[in-house]
Amino acid sequence: MSPINMPGGLEGSVWTLVAHSGPMAKGVLFLLLVFSVVSWAIILQKAVRLRRLSKASRRFWFDFSASDLSGAVRRSASRASYGATPLRALLVAGVREGHGSTAKDDYLLDDVETVGGLPPARREAIERAVSRSAMVELSALEKHLSFLATTANVSPFVGLFGTVWGVMDAFLAMGLHGSTNLATVGPGIAEALIATVAGLAAAIPAVIGYNHFLGEIRAVSVDLDRFRSLLADRLTKE
Repeated sequence: MSPINMPGGLEGSVWTLVAHSGPMAKGVLFLLLVFSVVSWAIILQKAVRLRRLSKASRRFWFDFSASDLSGAVRRSASRASYGATPLRALLVAGVREGHGSTAKDDYLLDDVETVGGLPPARREAIERAVSRSAMVELSALEKHLSFLATTANVSPFVGLFGTVWGVMDAFLAMGLHGSTNLATVGPGIAEALIATVAGLAAAIPAVIGYNHFLGEIRAVSVDLDRFRSLLADRLTKE
C-alpha cells in the first residue's frame, strides 16, 4: 500500500489513516466490521451445516428407497444413522402420528413393530404432522439468514453515511485552511473512500451468501415436500 500524507507531516498506510480518523469515521468502520465478522461467521456455519445436510440426505434417500419402511424407521431411531438431515425428523413425526405416539424419546421408535398398513383415513393427519415438522426444520435452517439480508441492505448505506461525513470533513478542512491542496482535503476524502469500500466489503459477501443459502434451502423445502407425500403413501399402503 502506498504511503498517504497525513496532517502534521505524518505518513502511513490506510491503517494509519483509520487510526487518526475522527470518532464518527471510526464508529462507522467499527459497525461495518461487526456486520462483516458476524456475516462471515454465519456464512461459514451455514456452509458447513448445509454440506453435511446434503450428504446425510443422500444417504437417507438411498436407504429409505432401498429398504422396507420398518427397517428405515428402526435405523432412524439412532440420530447418528443419518446425521443432520431433516428428513429423519419428518419420518419420526409421520410414524408417531400414524401410531398415535406422544413419546418425546426418538429411541422408542425401536419398539414400533408394525409401521405400515395404517388406515387411509390417517393419511391427512400424517401429512399435517409431517408438514409441521418440515416447517420447524426449515425455520431452523433459515435462522440467521435475516442478518445476512440486513447486512446486505444496510452496509452500503452505512458506508455511504461515512462517505458523506468524510467529504464534509474535507470541505470543512478546506474552509478552515483556505486551501484546496491535497494535504488539506486528502485525509477527509480518503476517509470517505475507505467507508465506501468497507460498506461494500461487508455487503457483497452477505448478498452472495444469502442468495446461495436461500437457493439451497428452497431445494431442501422441495425435498421435504416430496418426502411428505411419499411417507404418507408408504405408511398407509405398506
